[in-house]
Amino acid sequence: MQQLASQARLGAEEIQKLIDRISAQRAEQGLGPFQWKTIPQGAATSVWAGVVAPADEIGARYCENCHVGNIVPEDVAVTVVSEGVRAYAVDPTNAEALWKKSEEMVGESF
Repeated sequence: MQQLASQARLGAEEIQKLIDRISAQRAEQGLGPFQWKTIPQGAATSVWAGVVAPADEIGARYCENCHVGNIVPEDVAVTVVSEGVRAYAVDPTNAEALWKKSEEMVGESF
């Protein structure tokens, strides 16, 4: 397991390759190069969803960049710069199965 964990870590070189890939995809869309979010920018969606957004509009929904994400159809490519979520990721049946599996794994029932 430790070997797997160490293989999953990204070094500076791998991170830079990912950033370069993201910047290239952004350039294809006419956008500027990748930039890390500031701490407030990174926290903004969580704050928006928890404090500002109406609960009945965002409950059980996928939120990103201070809005509810759109469902991306299976025939549309998803890239590292695209927004949205696949339908299976917000499917209630999948959520229930994941919840049950999590309970089994930790030996607790919530």
